[in-house]
Amino acid sequence: MFDIKKELKYIQKIFRYLKLEPIEECGITTFLNDDVVFAKTASNQYLIKITPEDAMYERNYAENKVNRIKALESIDSNGVHAIFPIKFNDKYFIGYKNREYEIYNFRLTRHLTKKEVTPKFLKRIATSQAIIHKLNIKLDLPCDYCKIDIKFEKVLKKLKKHYKDAYDIIYDNIYHLEEIQGHYNKNLKYAVNNLVVGYDYYDLDNIDWIENYMFLIDYRNCNKINPAVSLAESAYYFAYIDGQINYQIYEDYIKYYTKRFGPLTFDYKEALFVALNKKLEFLSVLLETTIKEKEDNSLRIKELVAEIINYDDCINEMYNAYIRAVKKK
Repeated sequence: MFDIKKELKYIQKIFRYLKLEPIEECGITTFLNDDVVFAKTASNQYLIKITPEDAMYERNYAENKVNRIKALESIDSNGVHAIFPIKFNDKYFIGYKNREYEIYNFRLTRHLTKKEVTPKFLKRIATSQAIIHKLNIKLDLPCDYCKIDIKFEKVLKKLKKHYKDAYDIIYDNIYHLEEIQGHYNKNLKYAVNNLVVGYDYYDLDNIDWIENYMFLIDYRNCNKINPAVSLAESAYYFAYIDGQINYQIYEDYIKYYTKRFGPLTFDYKEALFVALNKKLEFLSVLLETTIKEKEDNSLRIKELVAEIINYDDCINEMYNAYIRAVKKK
């Protein structure tokens, strides 16, 4: 949370510099999972995202941010709506008082829950993902796939004394987790050789809606991705409801996607292994913060390990669902 009175003073100065109308009303709301300033002028409404100096140089924020916005603009111009910062004087970011400001046109959007995703919405989401993957956008963007090397035996030694619940779940599943990590790393080298510019984290947290129209909302999710891995992640995300995979939803998502994208050029079984990258990476982070920062993440570790194990146990069935969907197409 920030001091709205102080920030308003700065924002008013920025608006004068940009020759925008004076702010008549303002408040704090949420956008992109952050607190942002809502500002209303005589004829427009804006959202202003403020990034303080200590966060301006974090890798996920700073790396290739302009190219990420350009990628999202390209996606938007090709039929998949997106929300991105307004460009002023050829700049997306306004620096002032050790901060960076991003100004967005305000739109009254909403999030959907998984239970609100009807077949019509699911088709729209899957089809738009396929459209993005076919665009062949030429921009220099990073790839977030990386080798994961959790030393589970060392982790056990460090958890044993103070974090019994986390210790027990890792101990009970150590061989299965090592096998999963091994499969992931083995298939990773194939994934990184088949990359396109796309929109990562293609889920309901990163998609807003205005009536029946969807909007991608976070340029920071524009990365180089493997289309098959991205498809596997999204199909699983939308099908995973109340701790179980709904295979009809899974199959439908792939059917809608492949109808627009066409045949995949990457083996889907390999993609299923690599699609665990975010969950394995998050597990690594949870274990590290528990051990190094003395933060007890036992419950989250327990839930995440259970989901990873369940996912791995279902890989063959997810692959079979993919084969059924492709044949039906």
